[in-house]
Amino acid sequence: MATTQVLVYIGAVMVLFLFGIMLTKAPLGNAMEMTGAQWPIAAAVSVLLGGVTVCSLMAHFGSDRLVTDGPIFRTADVSDEVFSTYIIPFEAISVLLLAALIGAIVLARKD
Repeated sequence: MATTQVLVYIGAVMVLFLFGIMLTKAPLGNAMEMTGAQWPIAAAVSVLLGGVTVCSLMAHFGSDRLVTDGPIFRTADVSDEVFSTYIIPFEAISVLLLAALIGAIVLARKD
């Protein structure tokens, strides 16, 4: 598959994602009334989860070095791999993003 087609398809998915973000009714500015009472607990749990993630990644990959003399992959190689080996997960994510956009439209429209 041509590289141009891949870039157009990825651009279309990104536009779909941006429209989904724009159509949600996110308040602008400081909106503490939308924050739950448990936000300090949620913040502590997220910091703890981030620390566990970093520690486990360092324990697993800490002493590894990046390979600098490996093969160089072209964009066409990546697109061939995405649209041959990983076509099912790629299309599943596209359908998921489309469902998110439809959900955002339903939530954003006025009745």
